[in-house]
Amino acid sequence: DYASIARWVEPILEAAEANPGLVRPRLDYQPTSPRLVVNVNRDKAAQLGVSINEIGDTLQTMFGSQRVTTYVKSGQEYDVILQTGLAQRRSLQDLENLYVRGSSGALVPLASVVDTQVRGDTPSRNRVDRQRSITLTAELAPGYTVAQAVAFYRDQAAQHATPGINIDWGGQARDYLQASSGVGLAFAFALVLVFLVLAAQFESWLNPLIIMLTVPIAVLGGLFGLLMAGSSINTYSQIGLIILVGIAAKNGILIVEFANQLRDEGLSVMDAVKEAASLRLRPIIMTSIAAAFGSLPLVFATGPGAGSRQTIGVVIASGAVFATMLTLFVLPVLYGMVAKHTRSPHWTAKKIESFEAEERGRGAAPAQAE
Repeated sequence: DYASIARWVEPILEAAEANPGLVRPRLDYQPTSPRLVVNVNRDKAAQLGVSINEIGDTLQTMFGSQRVTTYVKSGQEYDVILQTGLAQRRSLQDLENLYVRGSSGALVPLASVVDTQVRGDTPSRNRVDRQRSITLTAELAPGYTVAQAVAFYRDQAAQHATPGINIDWGGQARDYLQASSGVGLAFAFALVLVFLVLAAQFESWLNPLIIMLTVPIAVLGGLFGLLMAGSSINTYSQIGLIILVGIAAKNGILIVEFANQLRDEGLSVMDAVKEAASLRLRPIIMTSIAAAFGSLPLVFATGPGAGSRQTIGVVIASGAVFATMLTLFVLPVLYGMVAKHTRSPHWTAKKIESFEAEERGRGAAPAQAE
């Protein structure tokens, strides 16, 4: 019941109030909130000629609100809402000052046809998924992220775990959790898609594997940038990490593709990768600098939503620079370790061409003998 849920959530509310990162934590459950119950005395109303609809309309208009008409101004239509001023609807005495019109046209005091009662019950019984629920809400202090708030509440719920009580998330917490799982799936899909495209391009499974091993280096660079900027892993930083997959793969493609071409020309694996790393140094650095400088407008963004753009920019800039510096050393080593167990990409084509040349030579030899 609601009382059991309230007892369970009370220590979590106290912990939230003691947390400086949470502002104004509160519950939507007030068991002692006073409310006024108005019951229509149908016998008195019938004797005085007052209809139930008249009583209901009066209470709705004076203590609630009612749209009575509309008017048009400058081509825009506006509603006219009728409602008593706040000062005239704050106490029981204000109800007693109201009148309703009877069937004879005479004004009848509203208090003479209704009975009132003040109760100390909760004004609402909220439910989530048809289950009784009490919602704990709070605002975030500057610098305190949604991820930290979710981790805090999860820790508190684990400390007060009770059978029969379920936990659900709402608001920004729900959006954060849903977005985090969605971005993680997108990151995995990006890795698989890039790997398959590279496998089709190189007609090999090992060469794309060598290139994809540079992605963790770029991710580490992006996380290092987040650490230096004082940011956290959120939806926007994860989007930046997805972009880094393509940037990191670009460096590996430049070296591996050229090294394969040199191997086709007859160079050994080590000589080919050394030559490729040396000759591709300039284009790799130029493209990486272009990517890093292209993200600087995001890093220095201002105005509404600048925090999200700055996070993406920091991840891209730091990841691109970090991946470039380490890829030039790590990728040749990986290529030398793995590629020596593979043949040249065009080895099969060369064997076919050599076989065809031998066959043509054999066919020409008998003709010359004759």
